[in-house]
Amino acid sequence: MQPHEKSIEEAILAKAKELGMSLAGIASIRDLKASRSYDIYDKRPFYEEYKGVKWQEEHKSVLVFALSHPRSEPVLDWWSMKVPGFTPGNRILRRQSRQMRTWLGEELGINALSLPYQIEYGGCFLKDASVLAGLGVIGKNNLLVTPEFGTRVRLRGIFMEAELEPTGPIDFDPCNGCDMPCHKVCPRKAFGSGKFERELCKQETDLRDATMEMLDGEIMGIEVPSLVSKYCRKCEFACPVGQPES
Repeated sequence: MQPHEKSIEEAILAKAKELGMSLAGIASIRDLKASRSYDIYDKRPFYEEYKGVKWQEEHKSVLVFALSHPRSEPVLDWWSMKVPGFTPGNRILRRQSRQMRTWLGEELGINALSLPYQIEYGGCFLKDASVLAGLGVIGKNNLLVTPEFGTRVRLRGIFMEAELEPTGPIDFDPCNGCDMPCHKVCPRKAFGSGKFERELCKQETDLRDATMEMLDGEIMGIEVPSLVSKYCRKCEFACPVGQPES
C-alpha cells in the first residue's frame, strides 16, 4: 500500500466523520463474543424476551458510532412513540447507519446490517463494542466514558461481513483519582452498594415513563403533539470528563 493510500479501516472512519458521526470505531465480533457482559446477562437477563445470543456466522466486525449529546440539547434523548426511532437522537443515528451501510456496499463491497438496539432482538452490547473499538472505557458510573465527550453520547452499531482490524481498545483511565460525583447525585442511590444496581436505576426510568408530558410536535421534530418521557441523566452530567472548561 502506498503511503497516500487509506486502509479499509481508515476509509470507513473517514466516511463516518463525513456523515457527521461524532465518534466511530471498529471491533471484532470474535472479541465481542468474549465480552464479560454476555456471561453476566445470560445468568441474569434484564428482559424476559432474551433467550440467549444467536450470532450470525457471516458477521465478522462491528462498526460502533456515537452521537454527541450535550446538556444543551436535551431533546435528543426524549422518548415518544410518535417519533421515528422513538427519540430525535436515534432518528439521526438511524439515518447515519443507513447512509453508511449503503456506502459500505456500493464502495467497498461489504455487506452490512443495522443492529437492533435491543440485545434480545439480535443487537449487541454497544458499550462493550465501544470499548473494543477504542471509543472509550466503562467508568465507575457503568457508562461509556469517552475522552472527547465524557459520558454524553448515544450509540448505534452496524454488523459487517468483513474481517477488519479493530481500532481499540485505548489506554484511558478517567476514573482514577475521581471522587465519583456520579454516585452521589443518583436519585435512586443506584450506587449505594458500591456497584451499579440496575433495578434501582429502572425505578427512576419507570417513574418517568409513568409521568410522561404532552409536548408540541415541533419540539420533537414531528407534526403532531405527543407524550414524551424525559429520562434521568444526573450521573452523565456529574461526570467531569469532556466537560467544557469554565
